[in-house]
Amino acid sequence: MPGSPMPIIMPKKLFKKSLSKTDIDHRMTIPMDSLSAFQIPKGKYSKDVAVFDIDGRRWRFRCTTRRKDPHPKPVLSSGWIKFVKNRGLKEGDEVIFSVAHSDGAEGPQFGIEARKKLKLFGQDIWSNPL
Repeated sequence: MPGSPMPIIMPKKLFKKSLSKTDIDHRMTIPMDSLSAFQIPKGKYSKDVAVFDIDGRRWRFRCTTRRKDPHPKPVLSSGWIKFVKNRGLKEGDEVIFSVAHSDGAEGPQFGIEARKKLKLFGQDIWSNPL
């Protein structure tokens, strides 16, 4: 129906990842089974994606794959390190990516949560989402 609001589609978890030194210092590797969600066009090797944090702030990351390798090894590059520094993330912290599809949206809508790993009385605990 014209003028109707876009239906709200609940996001589903795409992947959860404990961050490595490479993820913190250079680029974040993406699990291969999540690559298709980023919808890199056939014949292309990268795509800029908008990702929204829990505060509704929009971040722009580039999802890139290898050009001449049978194993694409997807990564998030430009924009990623800015997010890491903004959140003060360190090796061992985790991120959770989610994705939602909506009929009226231009492609999938991505979300990100970050959690810091903390020690309390010798036990690992996780911060609230950042």
